[in-house]
Amino acid sequence: MSATGRYVHRRGIHCESACQCAVLAAGGYEVEEEIVFGLDGGFGFSFFPANGDAPDIAVGKQTIMPLRASRLMGVEVATHTPKSGAGLAKLLESAPAVMTRVDLGLLPYWGLDGRSSFGGYFVNVVRPLGSDAFEVSDPAFDEPVAVSAAELQAARSSRNSPPLNPDWRVYVFGAPRRTPQLDLVGPVAVRNLCREMLRPGSRQAGIPGMKLLATTAATWPQSKRGEVEDVDSAGRAVRTDALARQLLHLGRQIESFGTGGGLFRPMIGRFLTRMADSTGDARYADAAGRFLDSGRLWSNLGSALLTAGTATARDDLKTLVDAVADTARSAMDVEKRALTALTTL
Repeated sequence: MSATGRYVHRRGIHCESACQCAVLAAGGYEVEEEIVFGLDGGFGFSFFPANGDAPDIAVGKQTIMPLRASRLMGVEVATHTPKSGAGLAKLLESAPAVMTRVDLGLLPYWGLDGRSSFGGYFVNVVRPLGSDAFEVSDPAFDEPVAVSAAELQAARSSRNSPPLNPDWRVYVFGAPRRTPQLDLVGPVAVRNLCREMLRPGSRQAGIPGMKLLATTAATWPQSKRGEVEDVDSAGRAVRTDALARQLLHLGRQIESFGTGGGLFRPMIGRFLTRMADSTGDARYADAAGRFLDSGRLWSNLGSALLTAGTATARDDLKTLVDAVADTARSAMDVEKRALTALTTL
């Protein structure tokens, strides 16, 4: 804690939005996570095929830390790249917490031991614990955790998750200067959402990215072959089929990390519901309903993939591959209808 306020740990759904809300609350400004998520405009879809038998990555966002919500709220955010624990501790002398990007796979309390990497994850670092550890506030957990300086350094400097490497980035938030009027700034965020999902400029993003997942998944039985090393839910190293690993990782991305769509779609739906309330326009509510439908599609798939766990019978795995392709196409159709309707507003 510093003179600028008291930081209180809280759980959340989306690491970026939840971390921002917790830091803003320490500065005296309470805002709902779905509002920050919606205004930030990072929602979407990205798909990153990997080389060989490494797992492909699905991400329920198209922009990492765009800082649009903070600008709309008049919050000044400074970006730093301290490359040592001492540099990180120095920033905490004048802030209740700092937000840093990390490779989730190298955070020890996740139990992945570097066998699965995701470099687009965020946590808040609250305070030093002596000279060789920090208190970390991760919105996926009930309580803050202690992480050694060396482990945090490894997670912040990881190069294991291109193109989503953390690059040492740390964000320090100032105090909000104004409360955003949702009926005025919300439509700007919705226009950004429609443009970036429907015409993203990359076949790996937005609606084209969902189509790419559907077509690429059909090739997994040929490209993801052989025995590979993975980590189970208890953090133990295991040997498994490369296709089974791909499907399990996608299930985690959808449900555990929230990146594949199962958690983010309902949250953008709640944002659009708030838009309907603030503007009095029911068309926002109609689109919200479609995103909730899409969220259910993704969550049903994620649950099925996680339930299958370490199943390795190729026929069973191929059935799950078919489910991935079918769900991606169905969700793509639902979301395209919602976005096309929103473009008329």
